[in-house]
Amino acid sequence: MKEELSEFLRLRDFVLSGPDYQTCKKEFKWPHLVKFNWALDYFDHIAKDNNDLALICADENGLEKKVTFDEMRRRSNQAANFFKDLGLQKGDRVMIMMENSVYLYEILLGLMKAGGVIIPAATMLPPEDVADRIKSANIKFLFVNSEYVDKVMKAKEALFDLVARVNVGDSLDTILGEEEEKVPLWINYKEVDKYKDEYVPTFITYSTDEMYSFFTSGTTAKPKLVMHPHQYPVGHLTTTYWIGCKKGDVHYNISAPGWAKHAWSSLYAPWNAQATIFTYRYKQFNAKKVLSVIEKYKVTTLCAPLSVWKLFLIEDLSQYKFSLTQLVSAGEPLNPEIVKKVKEKLNLDLREGYGQTESPAMIGNFIGEPTKEGSMGKAVPGYELLPLNELLDPAKPREDGQLAVKIYPIKPLGLLTALGDHERNAMIFKGGYYLTGDVASVDEDGYFYFVGRADDVFKSLDYRISPFEVESEIMVHHAVLEVGVIPTVDEKDRIIPKAFIVLKPDYIVSKEMALDIFRFIRDHMAPYKRPRVIEFMSAFPKTISAKVIRKDLKAYDQELKTKGTRGEFEFREADFADELNIRR
Repeated sequence: MKEELSEFLRLRDFVLSGPDYQTCKKEFKWPHLVKFNWALDYFDHIAKDNNDLALICADENGLEKKVTFDEMRRRSNQAANFFKDLGLQKGDRVMIMMENSVYLYEILLGLMKAGGVIIPAATMLPPEDVADRIKSANIKFLFVNSEYVDKVMKAKEALFDLVARVNVGDSLDTILGEEEEKVPLWINYKEVDKYKDEYVPTFITYSTDEMYSFFTSGTTAKPKLVMHPHQYPVGHLTTTYWIGCKKGDVHYNISAPGWAKHAWSSLYAPWNAQATIFTYRYKQFNAKKVLSVIEKYKVTTLCAPLSVWKLFLIEDLSQYKFSLTQLVSAGEPLNPEIVKKVKEKLNLDLREGYGQTESPAMIGNFIGEPTKEGSMGKAVPGYELLPLNELLDPAKPREDGQLAVKIYPIKPLGLLTALGDHERNAMIFKGGYYLTGDVASVDEDGYFYFVGRADDVFKSLDYRISPFEVESEIMVHHAVLEVGVIPTVDEKDRIIPKAFIVLKPDYIVSKEMALDIFRFIRDHMAPYKRPRVIEFMSAFPKTISAKVIRKDLKAYDQELKTKGTRGEFEFREADFADELNIRR
């Protein structure tokens, strides 16, 4: 056994032994990895002759496929040989535009083995975004589910520099018209069946070689490419520890393959633990169907974003007989009201985790550790974080600052190598820190409290306003499903909070509902942070990872201001001066 694998297994086995938080944080030590390929060195090691279930893929039509670790090892070897025959060279970037399937996992592992750089793309991306990403990331290979080929074809101006395009699914004979000269033809992934199921690499993989890169979600700016090396999966031992999954667990992470959370806990965290990964494919999310498959397949550890938990809580959860033991959530900060309701309905703690496209889990609430309302938890073992002021000095306890990760003298594994933007790199790596761009505070006990993105936090009448804090308080209202808070200006040109609100399905937008919410706000919130304007929406503009795109809300509000008009369902506190006893 090579030294690097021994080092990785030492830390992995320690994490899986279930140490309490203080012990884990004290004894956790990152391995020194020089030559390491997680798929070749680790996955193949644990998978050879292993007939435990590695993967269960089900869909809304009742179809399912179960794959053992050894079957996945052999199939991914066939894939690696296929990619090599296609002309894939070490370091070539590969865009994957696919839904969850057994094929997806074969391809991901095969690309790691063959030296390709994985760049996932959401299947809902429009053609212009597909073209932009192919060009900006210098993509050489494209893997696409057959149902999305038409969309990709509309990005034709970006396809000339590709080495190969691979269609994963049905034959395209009836889909494609004539191909333009110089554009590589579509190759069907079924060709993989012809290749040997043993693979021998012809190159050395260094732990710092690029392996898995993501475009950011783009909530406040244009998406940027985040680059991760081959030691990235090792960094996700922090995610494994936070989730708490172990060998024998069935882990379900509700996530699409187009963003980093899929790599977090639909790939690395569960297979680091040798747990079984469960995926469920559907055209449109349906809470009842998803809850039914969680029950049917005896899912034990579940990770879902805030938007999904909101929809789950609308359902009658008492009718299901779950096998759940651990519940976690990441991607968006959890409102305390959501955590409280999950505990009431499932008698399990919903534990929040914090991380970014640029990292694995960095902060979390851990099994056996006390929690504090509104806190996203403590720093994961192997990471040291703290809020900094503008001079990069540590903020005092309970004071806001930009959340930063210490990267000197030891840079934690799993943290990005760089962004595909040299100017931005100079801004985020400073003084021995990685600056996250998020604002937070930490108390005397080491518990972190999320305030918001640095770009989102604003001042109103000289008070600092955290959109997340205001949203959390409005979320307590019985009729509210989702809230998004931004700064706007009133008739005196003063900056004030505005709340965009999506109601639960059983409630109707009306003037009476607006009054009820304004009364709730006045009764439950401090005057300085009360939204003086609310606007009802049927849905929010969201990223592929279901995060509210605040820049779009701000742009929409600015458009209203420019036109000198209101939104169709916009209400102002002043509209209810008599009912609310407001001085005129």
